[in-house]
Formats: sequence, C-alpha cells, structure tokens
Amino acid sequence: MIVQFVNRQRKHRIAGWKKLIREVLPAAWAACPAAGDLSERQLDTIVSVAFAGPRTMRRINRESRGIDRMTDVLSFPMIEASQGRIIQSIEACDLVLEQPGQPAVMLGDLVISLDRAFEQAIDLGHSAEREVAFLIVHGLLHLAGYDHMNSTDETVMLAMQKKIMSKLGMKRG
Repeated sequence: MIVQFVNRQRKHRIAGWKKLIREVLPAAWAACPAAGDLSERQLDTIVSVAFAGPRTMRRINRESRGIDRMTDVLSFPMIEASQGRIIQSIEACDLVLEQPGQPAVMLGDLVISLDRAFEQAIDLGHSAEREVAFLIVHGLLHLAGYDHMNSTDETVMLAMQKKIMSKLGMKRG
C-alpha cells in the first residue's frame, strides 16, 4: 500500500503520525475482502491522508456533506465499493503507475483532524495513538464501502472496526 500525506494544519507535528498510519492502513485494508481481490490481480493500492486544522475541517465538512461543524475524519472514495468489495470494474484507465511496473488503484482520500483526535482521546480515556488509529480504520472502511447509515450496516461496520482494532492490539479505554 502506498500512502501519500498532505499537511493542511500547523499546530501538530506529523512525522510520528505518518509512521503509525503507515502501519495501521495496510492492516485495516487486509481485513477487507477487496484486498485479496486486488492482490490476486497484482494491483497495489494508494490512499491519501491529509491532516487538517479545525477551520479547514469544518469547511470541508460543510462543502462536501452540508454539515456546518467540525468533525474528526472525512472519507472520499475514488472507487465504488460495498461491504469491503469493489463493485466497479477496474479498467486500465483507473490505474496509476506510482512505481515502475506496479499498477495501483487509488482507493481515496482521508482527512483527519488531529485536534479532534486529541480531544476525543481525552474524553474516551485512551491514548491519542489509539484514537488516530481508530479514525484511520473508520475512514478506510468508508473507502471500502462500509457505512453506518442504518442499523444493519452500522452493526457490520462496528464489528469490522472492533476486529481490526483488536488485531492491532488497540482496545478501547
């Protein structure tokens, strides 16, 4: 998995967060059925992770979702997926050659608020590392087509989050 980073905030240093995210993303992706599908086709994956400050996060949330408030993580899928399976046909025009001879599929973009992650970590009584890892897992599951808009889908997504966080050794609280 190729992870690209963009820093749109000034308050927090991101060097240490990059390492954590580079560990969490592939582990979370491996739990999705589509990971095996793409691996069989010898396709790598790309995820872009942007860190945003409170004003930027609120603006993006307002412009993309019509919700005028700050949030912790936003996901912008580049492929059509459902319940961890890619449901669109991946054509040659969908592939990127990030590394010579290794075609890759852009899964999408994640936007993370470190400010909100730190606040939530304190409120929930666990480390900021655990909270950022959770937000990455949550966001990646959205890129993979999981959602929580109804109780059935929410149950499935919560179970996936719990399974992945447990596998990472990052339990809540």
